[in-house]
Amino acid sequence: MAFAVALLAATPASAAIFTYIVTGIVVEDGSVDSAAFGDDVVGRGFSARFTVDDAMPLAQYAASVAGSSAQGGGLVQDGTRPPVTATLTINDIDYAIRTSDKDEPPYCEPGFGCFGPSARIDDLGAIVKDAGAGRLDLTTRYEDSSSCCADYGSWYSDATDDLRFTLSDAALTSPDYRQGGTFAVSGIGSFLAAYAAGDRSGGVDGATRLTLAATSLQVSGGVPEPGSWMMMILGFGVIGAAVRHAPRAQAV
Repeated sequence: MAFAVALLAATPASAAIFTYIVTGIVVEDGSVDSAAFGDDVVGRGFSARFTVDDAMPLAQYAASVAGSSAQGGGLVQDGTRPPVTATLTINDIDYAIRTSDKDEPPYCEPGFGCFGPSARIDDLGAIVKDAGAGRLDLTTRYEDSSSCCADYGSWYSDATDDLRFTLSDAALTSPDYRQGGTFAVSGIGSFLAAYAAGDRSGGVDGATRLTLAATSLQVSGGVPEPGSWMMMILGFGVIGAAVRHAPRAQAV
C-alpha cells in the first residue's frame, strides 16, 4: 500500500496537456502553384488546434506577474524541443505542422575542403502570454533544407511549414498562459507550407500562403500526459491488489 501511495505522489501534478482551438475565417489566399486545402478557401472557416505540453523536459518555461511562456525547438535554441504543436483544418483537410531535429554537415577533409550531402532540420513551438496587453501569441514552424555536391550532380531541397497567431481579448487577464475558457478574440494569423527542389537541369517550387482572421479561442486542459496516466493506473492497480489481499477481520 505504501508503494502504491508513493507511485501516485511521484506523478507530477503539472505534467499536463492543454489545448488551444482558434477558429475564424480565411481572408486571403496568396498561394502559388500549391493548394494544401484545395482551390476554394477564401471565406471558408478554419480551425487551428494547438497542443501545449506544460512540462516537457527539453523546453523553456518562464512566468512572472506580467505573463508567461513556453517555447523550444532548434530555431529557439539547440538542444530544446517544441512544447507546442499545431494542426490547421480547412475544408475538412488537416495539415499538421511537422516537427523534427537533424543536423548532418557535409564531410570535410583538411586541405581538400568539404563535399558530399548535407541536411538540416529545425523546428519551433511557442506560446507567449502578455496579460497586461491581453495578448496571446501562438507560433509553430518547421524548416528542412538539404543539398549536395556543388562540383558535380548538384541538387537541393527546401521545405517550410509555419502557422502562427497573435490574439487579443480584454478577458485574457491572467498571466498564466493556461487560463481556460472561451474568448471572443480579434487577431490575424498566417499559414505557410512552401517547398523548393531542383538540380542543374532546373527546379520546382510552390507555396500555400493564407491569411486567417481569428474570431474565437477556446482553451481547455489539465489532461495528464500518457506517462502520468500510466503511473496513476499502476498506482491504482497496486492499491486494488493490496486491498483484495489484505487480511480481513474475523467476526466474533
